Amino acid sequence: MWFRPGVARLLLFGGKGGVGKTTTACATAVWLAKSGFRTLVVSSDPAHSTGDSFEQELGGEPTKIKGFEQLWGLELDPERRMQDLMPKMSEAFGGGVSNQLSAIMGGGTEDLEQEVSGLKAGELMFPGLDEGLAFDQLLRHVEDPRFDVVVFDTAPTGHTLRFLALPEILDSWTDRLLRMMRMSGGIRSLLFGRKQEEEMRDELERLKRRISHVRRVLASESHATFMLVTIAEQMAVEESKRAAQALDEFGIHLGGLIINRITPDLDHDFLQSRRKMELKHIHRLMGIFRETALAQIPLEMEDIHGTAALEKIGTCLHGPASDPPHSMDPVMRGTQIPLQLRRGLVQKLSNEGDLRVQIHLPSAKKEEVGLRGEGSKLFVSVNGVEAEIDVGRPAKVDGIVATFSDEILTLTLPPSTPTNS
Repeated sequence: MWFRPGVARLLLFGGKGGVGKTTTACATAVWLAKSGFRTLVVSSDPAHSTGDSFEQELGGEPTKIKGFEQLWGLELDPERRMQDLMPKMSEAFGGGVSNQLSAIMGGGTEDLEQEVSGLKAGELMFPGLDEGLAFDQLLRHVEDPRFDVVVFDTAPTGHTLRFLALPEILDSWTDRLLRMMRMSGGIRSLLFGRKQEEEMRDELERLKRRISHVRRVLASESHATFMLVTIAEQMAVEESKRAAQALDEFGIHLGGLIINRITPDLDHDFLQSRRKMELKHIHRLMGIFRETALAQIPLEMEDIHGTAALEKIGTCLHGPASDPPHSMDPVMRGTQIPLQLRRGLVQKLSNEGDLRVQIHLPSAKKEEVGLRGEGSKLFVSVNGVEAEIDVGRPAKVDGIVATFSDEILTLTLPPSTPTNS
């Protein structure tokens, strides 16, 4: 493994449960926001610990974090997404369908009944699918240029790694559901409606494509950097080693290792004994991750929650907050773990009154980019996913000069947009 500081448009925090992923993710998000980067911190943790860290309630859409101009947070709900994705799936494949089929057909449905009985509604959310749906939701925020950086507090390592193999798992999972649909034929249409049957089939196919696309995004250094969080204990070291190997196999860029909660060097027999044990594990981690940027965070006397405590951890991890960049050029920030960062959106007014809007669209192709205007708002889309940008003046597309080069879309709006004759 070689340390390669990729652009941190999507910064993922992972590791064994209980090592401090949420704390380090939230602290990094605070540091980024204080350094002038528009930052969104996202969690798929059903325990809603991200909101607890900031001591405020978060929902399924970006919510401004109190006390920060450049920081938003949201907590994803993959189970609700599953319900939205296939609203009738439970009814279609859950209990009671076999009886309905038997009543309608007068028997002769043994093969279909066996398929239906083998799949319960609760089994639709198999391990890894919830994280896959979370990444699917996350992607639309990563592609939104209004956020410079998206910080993602992932599920425990094992769950996240299962997600990386999800496209292959989905092949057999969706094939099974599609096979059931083909077997039921007109009966399913009779029970649930042909339109609903077609929508379910189409959504399954779209889900497979989206999950595969998400994994490609994670494997792109121009998009994603993975930060592995651990503690100086035997089991955590072993899991970190396995996780790093798995990430490398999937082509995921490992940006750094964070060793959390290190016992301070105090004159106390128990603490010194504990610290001696931890230093052995730290030296081993240094050997395993010798080409990876490594950060250390000392154990605090109190629990870490609230913005003041998160700011302290962020400064320890990344150094003092810096001045924000004013251009689209990438900049290096951070002390223990260097991060390459760049703005997602820059608007600049020229002396002549022209407005230049620059938008970073990582890995986008020219033919995938769409543009439309409505009032004072521009809507920029990549593969159909739109981002809304308020430019504060009429935004008629026929008056805009657009260029696209090196992942940067540059739009020049004249002082007054001409109208159609």
